[in-house]
Amino acid sequence: MTEVRPFRGLRYDPAVVADWGAQLAPPYDVVSAEQKAALQESGAYQISHLESATGTDEATAAAALLRSWRDGGVLRHDEHPSFYLDEHRFELAGAPRTRQCLFAAVRLVPWSDGVVLPHEGTMSGPKAQRRRLREMLHADISPLMVLVRDGQSRIAGLLATAASTAVAVEGHDPSGDAHALRLIDDPAATAALSDAFTTERLYIADGHHRYESALLVRDALASRAGAHWSGDEGANFVLMGIVRAGDPGLEVGPTHRIVTRPLPPDALSRLSDLFDLVDAGPAEDGPGALLERMTADAERLTIGAVGLEPGRLLLLQPKPDARAALPASVPAAWHAMDVALLQYLILAPLFGIDDEALRGGEAVAYTHYADEAFAAATSNAASAAFLLNAPSLESIFAAAEAGERMPQKSTYFVPKLPTGVVLHPLD
Repeated sequence: MTEVRPFRGLRYDPAVVADWGAQLAPPYDVVSAEQKAALQESGAYQISHLESATGTDEATAAAALLRSWRDGGVLRHDEHPSFYLDEHRFELAGAPRTRQCLFAAVRLVPWSDGVVLPHEGTMSGPKAQRRRLREMLHADISPLMVLVRDGQSRIAGLLATAASTAVAVEGHDPSGDAHALRLIDDPAATAALSDAFTTERLYIADGHHRYESALLVRDALASRAGAHWSGDEGANFVLMGIVRAGDPGLEVGPTHRIVTRPLPPDALSRLSDLFDLVDAGPAEDGPGALLERMTADAERLTIGAVGLEPGRLLLLQPKPDARAALPASVPAAWHAMDVALLQYLILAPLFGIDDEALRGGEAVAYTHYADEAFAAATSNAASAAFLLNAPSLESIFAAAEAGERMPQKSTYFVPKLPTGVVLHPLD
């Protein structure tokens, strides 16, 4: 059973912090050092002072700062257990979009329970970092982004009712996106929402490291408490931002690859053994033309390539027997994924970029912006760039339900959930 609860969140007191939106920030894993510095310089109460703490010294300082914010009234507990409904308004490709996200406390359970499902693997470094921060702050600062199918639309109906209530606080985050936050604290409404989730699975879209680190913190605290551990302590729950799979504002973006290792002189002939190489026009047409060609044939998997042939754009379409060339170690669920074909049929054999090189951050850079990848490949910054189509939600759900993690950097949900909307204290 999926246990989704309201909680008494910690939120900025408007009497102390007038501009709530300005205190919000992107999650730690998409903020550069320059962005972190700019956010922290923008205000003493900017949430990035807590969220972006990495090493032990920074985490220690963040914990002291959080205590001072709580003691000084910068952050205050809400009086009643609440769900928090954020109406997030943003622009995507020039068009206005709105996405609803429900912030809730969700019981931590192991992956094997099949209640909360992952779709990507994790790495030890980031997991250790997030564990240290949760242990020292004794709070969840940034929410996991989680999807729910809501096949019967029960949750949709309850959120529609909640969306008609008064806005508690609103503002614009540092990126310019607008947010309007509503509290759902009526006991009947919170009970109905909790009940609607009991038969639903939750799929992690963003935050696998935070989930696994939260499990580790819970287990360590439970072990120390022994028989005194009730199972109902705050550390048994983690902060999630839950988005319905049918929300019109939900968008999955691609993650393109930029390759810096030299291009082998026989690259095209070797690729032609497994891929049909389709000329997509002159490079001067730009990334938009390539993306348009990539999405034109939705029935056939297509990878866009820049830099393989001077001055030309290419489409790489796997031949019928290409998947048979994948290593036996590649899970069957990956065989229809462009990221897997790119890695194991192009990057590894052609450029010598194996899994170890990827884990070490060598030779490949990632970007969510096609124009950035294109610019790198048409300058001296990189030898080639590979553009990918965004995966479908169903492919993400299928991988999660099959118990097969997708390759690293397979998905990117835009925009990211902001940090600072509400904090989940473990006490």
